[in-house]
Amino acid sequence: MTRLLALAFLACLPAASRAQPASITLRQAFDSALRNSESIAIDQQEVRRAEALYREAMRGELPVLDFAAEASWERRPTSNRFNNADTEAAFRLTKTGLSGYRELAAIRAAGHDSARRRHLRARAEQLLLGDVSGAFFGMLQSQENVAATEELISLAGARLTELRERVRVGRTREADAIGQEFQVATLRSQLEESSRQVQARADLLSFLMREPVTALKPGEAPFLELPPIERFLSRVESRPDVVAARESAQAAAALVRLARADHWPELGFQARWFPHRPASQLSNRWDATLGVSVPLWSWGAVAASVEAARADLTQEELGLQALRRAAELDVRNAYRDYRSARRQLDVRRQAMELARRDFELQSRDEKRGLVTSLEALESLNRLNGARLAYNNAVLAVRLASVSLDIASGEPIEGVELLK
Repeated sequence: MTRLLALAFLACLPAASRAQPASITLRQAFDSALRNSESIAIDQQEVRRAEALYREAMRGELPVLDFAAEASWERRPTSNRFNNADTEAAFRLTKTGLSGYRELAAIRAAGHDSARRRHLRARAEQLLLGDVSGAFFGMLQSQENVAATEELISLAGARLTELRERVRVGRTREADAIGQEFQVATLRSQLEESSRQVQARADLLSFLMREPVTALKPGEAPFLELPPIERFLSRVESRPDVVAARESAQAAAALVRLARADHWPELGFQARWFPHRPASQLSNRWDATLGVSVPLWSWGAVAASVEAARADLTQEELGLQALRRAAELDVRNAYRDYRSARRQLDVRRQAMELARRDFELQSRDEKRGLVTSLEALESLNRLNGARLAYNNAVLAVRLASVSLDIASGEPIEGVELLK
């Protein structure tokens, strides 16, 4: 019987190990969200479309080689019969628009648009990281709040048991026990709210990842020395959305040159080689045609097109200027928030240690009769508030660190909390 129980226990070990959820890091959560995000997938399709249009523009400016055949019949005047068909077949090499400047401008505009789409996708990935980190660290904070509240409930429950015993023997007032019961009820209500927040943020993280969330691996909070703000401001020009706006302005400039090209002559060329021709033309196996078109008057249409392209260029340049200024403001705000969060964290850590020490001393003095139970209860309330404030400060530092990297356009690989 003992052997059977041992075998049954060993058989249950793999199932138990599988039941333990694997902890995921922020990097793993972000990779999953990046892999399963519909918005990122849509941006990727926009990149593919822009690249396809660029290749189309390249192909449109290359010569076209084709094969054409033609047959014709003539009816004799004196009968209803037709003469033998005259058949002509030729390989044709055709190129319209040999002016150069027009083709180059069109290709450059398509290339800038393709690059703009790639940079916008990179920016979308950075913003997705902000959403994932908010849900990830928010869930961690709620879990830490649950653990802290459960510990305080345990302390308050032990005190409540002690107070009830003291009330029974007449060593303290019944009101003190009732006050302690109220404290336990308040902590349980707080525990329920923290548990709700854990589930809500787990649902949000699952929504972003499109996978169920098991357990989280917190990693270390960023307590490194804060670099000067100039280091972050220097990254603004390489922030993906700023680069995308610059590419858009360059594409608009190329479209201005394309519109101006309508003022200039246009050349066309065609060469044909005939592997088969009618007998009367067998001596001519090939021919070539060079054509030129010179615009003279378009009733102001070309000038209007150039003016519209210039207006688009000015609009893009102003948008780029505004985006640069907004990006610099984002960096300054994020830097200030991160620096303040770091200071707040130091203060909250000291306050929590003081509150913990105060509670220990108040509990000791209460047993000696030096303080009342009400004072010990207030000490427990202070410890509870200090623990929650510290957890909030840790969350603020983590989110501020990610926000600063996103505001300055730090590449995903360089974000400290993802390493």
